[in-house]
Amino acid sequence: MAAVEIQQLTKTFGKLRALNGVDLTIQPGEMVALIGASGSGKSTLIRHVAGLLRSDAGERGGQVRVLGRTMQSGGHLSPEARRLRAEIGVVFQQFNLVHRLPLLINVVTGVLGRIPTWRGCLGLFTREEKLLAMRALKRVGMDDFATQRAGNLSGGQQQRGAIARCLVQQARIVLADEPIASLDPASARKVMQMLADINRQDGITVVVSLHQVDYAIRFCNRAIAMRDGEIVYDGATDRLTPDFLKDLYGTSREELILTGAFGNRNAPDEEASDGETPDEETEETVTSVPAAPAVVEDVRDVRRAAKAS
Repeated sequence: MAAVEIQQLTKTFGKLRALNGVDLTIQPGEMVALIGASGSGKSTLIRHVAGLLRSDAGERGGQVRVLGRTMQSGGHLSPEARRLRAEIGVVFQQFNLVHRLPLLINVVTGVLGRIPTWRGCLGLFTREEKLLAMRALKRVGMDDFATQRAGNLSGGQQQRGAIARCLVQQARIVLADEPIASLDPASARKVMQMLADINRQDGITVVVSLHQVDYAIRFCNRAIAMRDGEIVYDGATDRLTPDFLKDLYGTSREELILTGAFGNRNAPDEEASDGETPDEETEETVTSVPAAPAVVEDVRDVRRAAKAS
């Protein structure tokens, strides 16, 4: 059973053909880079897999199947779409955290697909659910920021919180749509490493769209290159040389940053200089402003319980 199976997927916005008969199969446990210049169809494809966009109507619209079940076909979402979405975690470029809420509460919302609607609407999460969120934050190195409002965190910190939310969701597939486009290089490496870790350690299928080809080469074995709504390459990332990209994209290849910053994917990570460790936070310092006192005390109580367990 394929994790994602797409057949003849087509999407038109007005006169623009955003996706043109896309066929694609991704197996469980793969980590796949989706590359291409702006407007190539990467984000549109991801949103169709997640059931956030509908294809063109009729047979020409094609079909999307996720985990062996139909997500949509011919422009119509399946009755199973809501249940399928609960198994798909989506990491967006702009993080999609509620800025005024503490990071822990943002992360615990990953359980919304598994709890009664009334409890989710009222924000009534159990102690066990909050402990699950705390463990996910610890895994991505963000447990010390659990009480902080999401809006007071740096971009890389928010993105790591979004990954923790996918862990709480217990997603079997993670779709990351340009997750590092707004981040500095140090934060980008950290976020990509987190995605690679959950892929390797948990067997979660990861599809990540990228502009930066270096990151695709470093963290993924397979790349799918798109141009004008079509797949123009599907194969090993070690073939993504500057000359190969020139053949695929011509002058547009300049948008696909290839700096050689990582070198060989099998080489050890660069050692830190000036006494810094590779995991040290290098992002811009953000002023810490806690959430409401009552919420903070609740989160601190959960943190203490998590450390004791």
